[in-house]
Amino acid sequence: MPRILLALVLAGSLPVLAGCGGPKLVPVTGVVTFDGKPVEGATVTFVSEDGKNSFSGSTDASGKYSLQEGEKVGALPGAYKVLVVKNPHKASSEVVDPADSMKMMKKEDEEAHKASKAASGGGGNDPKSKMMKSVAPTAAAPAPLKSDLPTVYANSTSTPLTAKVEKGEQATINLELKSK
Repeated sequence: MPRILLALVLAGSLPVLAGCGGPKLVPVTGVVTFDGKPVEGATVTFVSEDGKNSFSGSTDASGKYSLQEGEKVGALPGAYKVLVVKNPHKASSEVVDPADSMKMMKKEDEEAHKASKAASGGGGNDPKSKMMKSVAPTAAAPAPLKSDLPTVYANSTSTPLTAKVEKGEQATINLELKSK
């Protein structure tokens, strides 16, 4: 009897154990074009709407990219804001590390938020803070991310690009950027 009970418990737990491992990444590829021409050497980053997940890839000579997170290929199903940056200081054949690109974009978003708060008088209400606000120069916005593409595509608050990754085997998401 104990063997039968043990066998039933093990058989019942196999589906649970097989289901562990978290959500499955969906391979995402596509082509980035700018005014109809393929963009080589750009970093494409999909940032989840809650900002908790990001997946990146670099474009090749034909503008093709493939998303990944570290060594894992693909992206989680969900809705994303899409950022595209082409670093003018890198040779087009040189790959931009997506993690570095994401860190730089997050840092610039934080700096823009701080500058905006400072410019709107987000300091303290004590007399010294009020005095410093009245004599301090207006905080300038941080320099935009350097890119050979329009900066609107480099910032998560301004990018018009969005994408939805559906559950499935493969997703092809082409990105058409325009100069105007």
